[in-house]
Amino acid sequence: MTSKSEFLSIPKIHIERNDCFAFLEGVKEESIDLILIDPPYEISRKTGFQSVVNGVERFGVSMDFGNWDHEKLDLETIIPSFYRVLKKGGTAIIFYDLWKITPLSEALKQSGFKQLRFLEWLKTNPVPLNSKVNYLTNAREIAISAVKGGRPKFHSSYDNGIYEFPIYQGKERSHPTQKPVKLFEALIEKHSDPGDTVLDCFLGSGTTAVACKRTGRNFTGCELDETYCKNAIKRVDSLK
Repeated sequence: MTSKSEFLSIPKIHIERNDCFAFLEGVKEESIDLILIDPPYEISRKTGFQSVVNGVERFGVSMDFGNWDHEKLDLETIIPSFYRVLKKGGTAIIFYDLWKITPLSEALKQSGFKQLRFLEWLKTNPVPLNSKVNYLTNAREIAISAVKGGRPKFHSSYDNGIYEFPIYQGKERSHPTQKPVKLFEALIEKHSDPGDTVLDCFLGSGTTAVACKRTGRNFTGCELDETYCKNAIKRVDSLK
């Protein structure tokens, strides 16, 4: 029976609690087929858009996702490590704040990545826009994909790079910026083969690992936050 500890190692799946920099140092050169990450956007802040009824705040849009999104992360410094661990023809897909995509794309180019493309997740059930309480609620998120030389794996004849999936709500949601498993399954299936190894060093709630197990890919990754790491392990371990 698989242990429910902070470290999980079962066939195809490897999760550990670790810092992304330290974790990547231990990954062998050119051993990864696909990198799929959703790092902190560093956009947490207090907002003035809220409604208070009888002293109770209601309908406000919280932009404070937690301490993990307040901490400074120089994502550009990690890009060379991504290039090192990827196999030739391997792809890196990075979800990130739209307004910070330009320096990220420049860092990818400087590290040697080619064929940069933008991907878009359209949320089919975003928070409805009500200008009296919410201002310009985002209904989409952007990712950038980049290839390490060679011919990349891409299993789609015609593709516009737009993915439409609902956001998690209620009990389904264990992380404030949790991505849909089906979104990550679609990306994994298009950019890798069964048996390939996928890496995520910002694992969060464990979505990438779950998607890998459900699509028959190997996974290796880490999460620094103790609670999220334990939850990710339980989530993967609960899969049949």
